[in-house]
Amino acid sequence: MPAKAVPAPESAIKRAAFKQQQTENFKKAILANKAEKKALKKQAYLRGLKYSRQYKATENKLVTLRRQAKSHDNFYLEAKPAIAVVTRIRGIAHVAPKQKKILQLLRLRQIFNTVFVKLNKPIQNMLRAVEPYIAYGYPSLRTVRALVYKRGHLKVNGQRVKIADNKQIKDKFNNEDVVCAEDLVNQIYTAGKHFRTVTNGMWPFKLSPPKGGMRQKRRHFVEGGDFGNRETLINRFLARMI
Repeated sequence: MPAKAVPAPESAIKRAAFKQQQTENFKKAILANKAEKKALKKQAYLRGLKYSRQYKATENKLVTLRRQAKSHDNFYLEAKPAIAVVTRIRGIAHVAPKQKKILQLLRLRQIFNTVFVKLNKPIQNMLRAVEPYIAYGYPSLRTVRALVYKRGHLKVNGQRVKIADNKQIKDKFNNEDVVCAEDLVNQIYTAGKHFRTVTNGMWPFKLSPPKGGMRQKRRHFVEGGDFGNRETLINRFLARMI
């Protein structure tokens, strides 16, 4: 008589069913992740296109207003800058307690750390108090974009995490207005309503020493040195550090 087939143990049947279900769930998760990335990529492209048109329209409007003022033998009064980019250019040795505390509040704990700040009266007073230790000015769109794309890191659970894709940004901020790198650039450059959330959610930018070195970091910029307010010339300085 042929031997009867021994039924498989119930535990083995359950384990096989569990593994099959696990494999199916894993495949579904991969497909869902791909679909989400594709949708996010399209959304980021449309956002970037919208912002690009806004920047161009703003620039064209400024050009028109300047030309109108010039045609009437007048001058166009430019709007005051809304933000500043601040870079620490001196180390931690021989820093007075008050200045040390202000640098900590600005998140400038290391040399060549860089942050964006909104310009208001308290911030201007803080910058003036620590002026011998910093170089600051008014960033261009190109500078903001270069810092975010090349040196941007998120603060995730107290860790410094390199920005690798837009999904990281979306998960970090959990905000429909901030879902991609161009949203970060726009919020910073225009001093948007999420400026503080974005800047606090990002790690201070760690830059390299400037190519070609500095001139005299113990003298003010207007005296041929390095520290102090450079206004729009800060963009040249940062281009050598990014």
